[in-house]
Amino acid sequence: MKKTLMAVDGNSLLHRAFHALPILTNSAGDYTNAVYGFFSMLMNALSKSKPDYLVVAFDKKGKTFRHEMYEQYKGTRKETPPELIPQFALLKEALRDIGIAILEYEGYEADDILGAMAKAAHEGGVEAVLLTGDRDTFQLVSGDCRVMLTRKGVSEIETYDLTKLKDEYGLAPDQIPDLKGFMGDSSDNIPGVPGVGEKTALKLVQEYKSMDGVYEHIDEIKGKLAEKLRENRESAYLSRALAVIDTQVPVGADLEPYRFQGINAANASEAFRRLEFSSLLKRLGEPRDSRPVAPEIERIAISSVKELENVLSQAGGYGAVVFEDGITLAFSETTEYLLKTKHTLLDTEFAYEEALKALKGWLEDESRPKILHDAKTAVTELKKTGIALRGILFDTKLAQYALDPGSGSAIADLRETYGGGGAAAAVYRAYGLQKEKLESDGLAFVYNNIEMPLMDVLIGMEETGFRVDLRELDRYSERLSAQISSLTAEIYELCGCGGFNINSTKQLGQVLFEKLALPSQKKKKTGYSTDIEVLEKLAGKHPVIDKLMEYRRLTKLKSTYLDGLKSIADNNGFVHTTFMQISTVTGRISSKEPNLQNIPVRTQEGREIRRLFLPSAEGRKLVAADYSQIELRILAAISGDAVMKSAFQSGADIHARTASEVFGVPPEKVTDEMRRNAKAVNFGIVYGISDFGLSRNLNIPVKVAAEYIRRYLERFAGVREYMKDIKEKAKKDGYVTTLLGRRRYLPELSSKNYAVRSFGERAALNTPIQGTAADIIKLAMIAVAERLKGYDSKLILQVHDELIIDADANEAREVAALLKDCMENAYRLDVPLVAHVSIGDNWLDAK
Repeated sequence: MKKTLMAVDGNSLLHRAFHALPILTNSAGDYTNAVYGFFSMLMNALSKSKPDYLVVAFDKKGKTFRHEMYEQYKGTRKETPPELIPQFALLKEALRDIGIAILEYEGYEADDILGAMAKAAHEGGVEAVLLTGDRDTFQLVSGDCRVMLTRKGVSEIETYDLTKLKDEYGLAPDQIPDLKGFMGDSSDNIPGVPGVGEKTALKLVQEYKSMDGVYEHIDEIKGKLAEKLRENRESAYLSRALAVIDTQVPVGADLEPYRFQGINAANASEAFRRLEFSSLLKRLGEPRDSRPVAPEIERIAISSVKELENVLSQAGGYGAVVFEDGITLAFSETTEYLLKTKHTLLDTEFAYEEALKALKGWLEDESRPKILHDAKTAVTELKKTGIALRGILFDTKLAQYALDPGSGSAIADLRETYGGGGAAAAVYRAYGLQKEKLESDGLAFVYNNIEMPLMDVLIGMEETGFRVDLRELDRYSERLSAQISSLTAEIYELCGCGGFNINSTKQLGQVLFEKLALPSQKKKKTGYSTDIEVLEKLAGKHPVIDKLMEYRRLTKLKSTYLDGLKSIADNNGFVHTTFMQISTVTGRISSKEPNLQNIPVRTQEGREIRRLFLPSAEGRKLVAADYSQIELRILAAISGDAVMKSAFQSGADIHARTASEVFGVPPEKVTDEMRRNAKAVNFGIVYGISDFGLSRNLNIPVKVAAEYIRRYLERFAGVREYMKDIKEKAKKDGYVTTLLGRRRYLPELSSKNYAVRSFGERAALNTPIQGTAADIIKLAMIAVAERLKGYDSKLILQVHDELIIDADANEAREVAALLKDCMENAYRLDVPLVAHVSIGDNWLDAK
């Protein structure tokens, strides 16, 4: 029997784990959620594969050879979250302690290392298993190489071999780069062919076998698709090249350094204890900390619809239902019913047809109370199968978020915290314990009056969606393309040469630093750096620099927003964002696919994108309202500062009033520059800004920034006392609260690490303010949705401090007054809440 090598993409798994699990910290204040999720996935994979060799690969910090091919490769990626950054070092330390090999190579990515390891395994007569969340690795699948692909959360893994790849995609491994070449990859900023998504790309590659085949038969392809393919041929081939995994990383042929004989329990126990991973210790066979002990669980497998119907007819009272690894039901802590099937209910269209018929009556019966874990997803997905879920008694996922937004929210975490077994039985048991704790911790209002009613509001908003003018989007995209083409010509002319690839770091670097002889940093192995920081330093030294920065801004705008919005709009032009109710520790709502909160507003192009968002039909209007300086108003209320409260109560311009106080001039003598600086100080104080941070924001010396802050705290004594008192209280209690009682635990405050501790202090200052703002706008949303029930108008979007309604034109003014009233009276502060309302024919005009 052949030996097996497992190669793990460390970056992929760590990122997946970080975004799948809520922020967690140990008692030392170290962030640990991503490391916990990584080891959970790894141990799950090891239980299935049992390899003879094991290695974890990581990206090496810095540019790769792909940046030489395309300067903007991964250019749209957000900065790594600060809570994730230190977890890379924690993970590597733990891996070394356990004895698991690590590989990193400058200029290469982790999937290149996986490819090289798979090649080395093949040449050594060893099978390879690649553990990753990156589908690009499908190109490495072969007779002796499989891909274990991480799926939803941190518990699901699906294995792809040649047969599975062919069955699911209709492709061979060597066709994967062709697929990626056409469809691109927004996460890596690989452009592909604009307007060609995965479905179209699959059809092209399946029919014509390769990218070369498509272009050899381009005359057979008709309409706009052919036009797009012809116009973007260079982009397609570049994208294909970027997607190819380089298997030539010099990893060597000797696999012995990666010899693996199972996780050493003693070494792993020490690492897991340090990280406080008690549930992983249990998987190693180690004793864990004491938890509530649940009774023994009897698990009964249901193998027929008749058995299921009998269980439902005999069950009394409330029950728990979980759609995870099949369907599980529990009507007590001691018995759990399991419908074990290959796929989950929420992932499959027909596999549960008979079971759904049997469950439909119970699920839709309002009089049969149900406990769920993530009811929002269940409601949304069940609706697609024709089932209207009713009678939701409790949501253990939302309850855990209300109790501790930084804790784990998976069912495994419920078992860890409250005891219990199985899935539904654990949810059933958690219900009673969570309900008691919500009351004892003073969080019942947050759960019952904010989070639960908000869930229904968000479901409605997601279903309704927001219409985009796709025709105008295409026209605007064409105008931007023309601007980009014009800029390209100008850049070539200013450089005195044409034909080089502006997106290639290597080629652009040669033009800037060799042909034009602009000052450069030391040339690296991969060539000259031409990133935005380098270009900003070169500003004013040659006219081409401004053109290059404009070129990059426009190409990023086009690929991220215009091409991105078109790819996710439905057939009627609506985009249906997913609102994430439990993703932030402050209580704020976020969104994804698309993230409408990130659409730029300060540039002309960003404003044009907002102009593309329209009412749902003719004869309708958009009604928008946003809070005016809500966080500063909350700061005034929480701190009780007399000067600040007086300014808001009198309706004064708070920034001008601050400038007057800080700079010691009468209000009428305040200049625009003074007001701008005062505004930066106002908002900086809310976020616990340092003198260094303020100096950077205002481009002033640190000493001057420090003086601004000193004067501010001298004049606003209530704010100064609040900042002092809240830090002390947070250290004493271990948490801070919003005005409505929402808690955020801050173990960072006890960290020995200065940077972590400082973060905790800033969070202690800001969370009561930002969290109260989040609570208030949630209350406003609930009130608005309730009062709109008598109107032909719907709440469709929440972005930061703004709410947007799609309204019948005849009732728009009345709805505007309703919206303003709901927002301004959502919660009573001792300073007034103010919302500015407007009506328009598109999102921009309604601002």
